[in-house]
Amino acid sequence: MARTTFASCRESPGAEALISTPDSATGRPTPVTAWPLYFILALASTGGTMFTIGIVFYTKDRFGWGLTENFRLAAAQGVVYVMGALSAHALTSRLSHRVATIALHSAMALACLAGVLAADRSAVAAVVAVLFAYTFFSAVAWPILESLVSVGTTGPTLARRLGVYNVVWPAVGAVVLAISGTVIERLPIGVFLVPAIAHLVCIGLAWMARTSSKGVPTATHAADDQSQHAPHAALLPSPELMRVRTVALWVSRLGLPATYAVIYGLMPLLPSLPAMERLDTSTQTFVSSAWPAARWLAFVALAAGTWWHTRPRVMVAAAVAMGIAFLGCALPPSQFLGTAISPTADMAALLLWQVVLGASLGVIYSGSLYFGMVLSEGSTEHSGYHEALIGLGWILGPGAGVLMQVLAPDNRGLAVVAVGSVIGLSVIAVVAASVIAGRTDRRGTHTKTLANTAQT
Repeated sequence: MARTTFASCRESPGAEALISTPDSATGRPTPVTAWPLYFILALASTGGTMFTIGIVFYTKDRFGWGLTENFRLAAAQGVVYVMGALSAHALTSRLSHRVATIALHSAMALACLAGVLAADRSAVAAVVAVLFAYTFFSAVAWPILESLVSVGTTGPTLARRLGVYNVVWPAVGAVVLAISGTVIERLPIGVFLVPAIAHLVCIGLAWMARTSSKGVPTATHAADDQSQHAPHAALLPSPELMRVRTVALWVSRLGLPATYAVIYGLMPLLPSLPAMERLDTSTQTFVSSAWPAARWLAFVALAAGTWWHTRPRVMVAAAVAMGIAFLGCALPPSQFLGTAISPTADMAALLLWQVVLGASLGVIYSGSLYFGMVLSEGSTEHSGYHEALIGLGWILGPGAGVLMQVLAPDNRGLAVVAVGSVIGLSVIAVVAASVIAGRTDRRGTHTKTLANTAQT
């Protein structure tokens, strides 16, 4: 496999670099100071949550939108997100990462401020335009941030940085979603005003991100597979480890679109579930934050160890669990057993399945990001692919829901079937990829055994 180095996608000559030139001892770019990046990540997650998984509660409360409108909005945002994610590499090949980061957060802050004006006037078309603009800019920004966190690191340091990355943003996301209903009910313009302030702070933080002084690692980097002290060639993993990582990358990335087909297919459905319809908006968003909270716990568990780095089957199990959990969330027991099931039982089942769903989503997302970054050495191009796959799922899940709503408007059951079919196909692809990889591995081992026998 060709190894795309981050040096190949550095900024244009003469631009002030956020990423330094490669260190002479290792041939790698020096790492960027991590803490400003984590703060940017946390602040950016406010709008990243509110304008994606949280927006269905805003549109339902403020505009009276139902399944059809929210499915359409989500699918359209997915198209915009793919376009933005695939633009990240082109942007960083022309601008320094600092300039690109500052420009993008400036654009998102302006979009949010425009949203304040649109929300104050209840201008539906203007709010939708703001959401599209914000979605595009955020899709460009995320791959750059992922690359900045990863570049110049390998081994335990890369795992630790991506682990912190995957702990920070979902924690903020779970909290934002939980309290978003209260903001929607009491201060609707706050939905746009708070992210605007957050992105303005991000601009200042972007100026504070620097590479390590003279490329010298700190004590925390000393155990990084001795990567800061050995020649670059010595850092290349064994062929066997490369094979395991490649299989894990394919399995996780086949499952990644399905995770976001689940998320953006489920969110428009949640407010219409029997257990949710009787609740006010603030309570609905609080209940709906159960799966982001479970996803955060999964990220914490995965960040604490590396055992899953060599076990692609963990991704397969997570994909299967995800598909089952989606059906569990979207099809309440009362839909099959009627009045024999109390609303409390429906709610308990919804919360339980959300926990399973969140845990499985966390495993698949972590695998896709980690294996993509470790195989590409922190390339913006590969993190762009990661985000584009997210956008693909963002299109397919709600898109299937939209198609079914055209045939049967506001029919929740058929919408679940349509979205579930997309998820099911993805899960089948994940299982098939794992089986094929296993058979290929066994054939390779058998061939080696025969060759060794012949030699003796």
